[in-house]
Amino acid sequence: MLRQDRIVPLGLPHGPFDPAVQPDSVLEQYGLPTPNAMPTNPKAAAFRREFLQPRRDGPPLRFAPALASPEFAADATVITRTAPTGQPAQKSVNWSGAYQSPRDGHRFVSVMAEWKVPSVSVPPGRAEPEFHSSTWIGLDGQKLYLDSSLPQIGTKQRCGPGLAGQPEYYAWFQWWARGQDTEEEPLELPVAPGDRISAILTVADAYSVICNLKNITQDVILEAFKAWAPSPCRISGATAEWIMERPSPPVSDGWEAYPLPVYTPFAFTSCIAETRPVGSTALHDRDLEGARLIRMYEIIANPPGTRTVSTARRVLLPEQKLELSHVAS
Repeated sequence: MLRQDRIVPLGLPHGPFDPAVQPDSVLEQYGLPTPNAMPTNPKAAAFRREFLQPRRDGPPLRFAPALASPEFAADATVITRTAPTGQPAQKSVNWSGAYQSPRDGHRFVSVMAEWKVPSVSVPPGRAEPEFHSSTWIGLDGQKLYLDSSLPQIGTKQRCGPGLAGQPEYYAWFQWWARGQDTEEEPLELPVAPGDRISAILTVADAYSVICNLKNITQDVILEAFKAWAPSPCRISGATAEWIMERPSPPVSDGWEAYPLPVYTPFAFTSCIAETRPVGSTALHDRDLEGARLIRMYEIIANPPGTRTVSTARRVLLPEQKLELSHVAS
């Protein structure tokens, strides 16, 4: 199982604990982000600093354990697939959003963003039993290379008559690996539509990442955890992603994803990925400038063809954001 073999929670603070005033040594003990204030990565440093802060005039931050109870099986029949497209990808049957590629011999060593959890509903006139969407940040998923893999963390939204009841929302992590059935791991962070989420994936070494997730609206930080790549995969730092996805059942090849629900428009904000030159310790910010956009389409049987179901729009001024919108049929 993924939890037993490749995920290790890094511990919950005891008693009253304000991460904003803790020294780096204590933050590192709990796997929490340290600002790493350097002239070469000011945007990422500011994002980490904000992650540690409570809301203005809000209550003190609370901490939630990382892993859900074993009996909770939020989505045992869903698996992420990389976008099955050529390079560079401008459209995909399961991804919508944006990705960055490094430059000048650099490699990505982190990715981060904030977003508001979109509300979902069944598209009018559709009769499928389930509709699924995933909203996440990740590393390495866009490029095709030997033993490619994709650590990703975010929220999931699903609805439909086959799920019996109201739409469901929850947090999750998965380390997808090409040719392997790596199931998602549900996480204990509370999630509701409209909640503001902050997420950071940081490369710890060539085979592992440290994951940080926060519900800004509910004043909860998830217990940090370390995750290891499925063998024989390793982190290449080839791409960084900010994605709205419709995931696939494990029996699918990625071209037969669950149908996408209607989702309320939302935006990824503070989209930052850090790079590091090979052989150097200096970190450098990359934002949405130069990122490639991806639109999602679905295949239609009658009449045969395709139609766009989700689009991404990059806004650079006055404040950068990546806007995601559902496209009605």
